Amino acid sequence: MQFVSDDIVDYITKMRRYFHAHPELSFMEHNTMETVRKELISMGYEPRIVENGGIVADLNVNDGKRIAVRADMDALPVEEENNVEYRSLNKGIMHACGHDAHTAMLLGLAKILSRQREKIKGNVRFLFQQAEESPPGGAQELIRRGALDRVDFVIGQHVDSNLDVGTMGIIPGPIMANADEFRIKIHGKGGHGSEPERAVDAIIVASSLVSSLQTIVSRNISPLSPAVVTVGTFKSGYRYNIIAAHAELTGTVRTYSLDDRELIKRRIEELLSGVCNSHGATYEYEYINGYPVLINNTDVSSIVESAAKEVVGQSGIVHPPPKMGGEDFSYYTQKIPGAFYFLGVRNRQKGIDSPQHSPTYDIDESSLGIGTGILYMSVLKLLGI
Repeated sequence: MQFVSDDIVDYITKMRRYFHAHPELSFMEHNTMETVRKELISMGYEPRIVENGGIVADLNVNDGKRIAVRADMDALPVEEENNVEYRSLNKGIMHACGHDAHTAMLLGLAKILSRQREKIKGNVRFLFQQAEESPPGGAQELIRRGALDRVDFVIGQHVDSNLDVGTMGIIPGPIMANADEFRIKIHGKGGHGSEPERAVDAIIVASSLVSSLQTIVSRNISPLSPAVVTVGTFKSGYRYNIIAAHAELTGTVRTYSLDDRELIKRRIEELLSGVCNSHGATYEYEYINGYPVLINNTDVSSIVESAAKEVVGQSGIVHPPPKMGGEDFSYYTQKIPGAFYFLGVRNRQKGIDSPQHSPTYDIDESSLGIGTGILYMSVLKLLGI
């Protein structure tokens, strides 16, 4: 059964390609927001702009339940390498995580529901959110400005290059991790490369720390508790024959347990202090709590899964393990019952299988009608239609 008409699929595809060709970074989605605003107005909505949050629009029908549906809009600082007609026109910026598809599908849902007001026995709120890729993100500001007021349930979806097109993945309970950041500066003593005895080499100190950090998960965290410590950047040095006086490291910590989060935070500094003391260096350490763990409500997840079965069939439903990625959709589910799920967009036969955040990332666009259909059926079932 086709849940989304051909003209709507064509519209969603057109909008996705437009957004893909015109990506914008977090909190800078000016053209994207203006485009979304105009599209919503053309459908009969009255969109409201929330600065540093996004756009809120309502389909108000009666005094029944209200369902919120969220899509994020921001792109990444990635130079696109795909040779497609909708390739990014903004140098160094790319929709490498599929937020262009999220925005287009939510517009498609808004268009479908605008034509079916007489069928809807409740209300729907559309949340077009800024800055999911850059903490603090846009979710908290939307919530602060009333995006969840009088809302009973919230749902969101994310395209997933680990799942084949025609499938959707959902699990109740914890589904995405606490996503934190750490920043470290190590201060040694610079000198000439031919006289290391007169210097304190910040590169040696920092290198030792990088190796030591890998023991936290393997030796301080239970093997049954998921955790990740990753050093993402290492900056140091001036010239080939100069001993570096300073080094800077940044990285991320991913956990599901608050106890593990606090243990890793403490252990990073203990190792940092020990390494610096043993070499005669000093340090600065900053640990930044990021997005909290995302927890799906069991009842809402069950309803969304039931809706998805009508679109992709029982064989199209998968229950993947929780991901170590982070999502500020977690702020919504901290406030009200909600569910977040993954939409398969991979098609190896077409060569569409690059991972998220890759410069060759793309989606099988046949997933757009499927994803919009799941959103549509989820809204109807959550409203009790």
